[in-house]
Amino acid sequence: QACTQSLRQTLTMSASDQDDILFQGTCVKQGEVWKSWKRRHFILKRNGALYYFEPNASKLYPEGNAKGAIKQFVDVIHGPACDVLTTWPDDAPTSCRFSLPTTKRTYHIYSETAGECKQWVEALQQVCQHATP
Repeated sequence: QACTQSLRQTLTMSASDQDDILFQGTCVKQGEVWKSWKRRHFILKRNGALYYFEPNASKLYPEGNAKGAIKQFVDVIHGPACDVLTTWPDDAPTSCRFSLPTTKRTYHIYSETAGECKQWVEALQQVCQHATP
């Protein structure tokens, strides 16, 4: 049912909105204040903004419907390099983890499978605002 709902919502976006999406899917993100882990639906736009939504919330534009956004991340850290950055849940294998540092905080996220994580990392690296030394 969730897949059907997500597909229906995607289809109701305008063609330009759909073209603006580089990648989307569901992952689990650690909260900033309360360090609990919450499932979120993510939409990565070609401009590098990663919007996240409540899992069953409308993903329709404008982005004002988003729970939050990750913008201007300076790196995509994944795999074993993430292990020391936070305390990960037991159900988050190393192969499914990635972190997105910004100038203000580091976002910790994990996907359901290693394959999904690889797809996320590849898409995120395309739009990453790499820090200049």
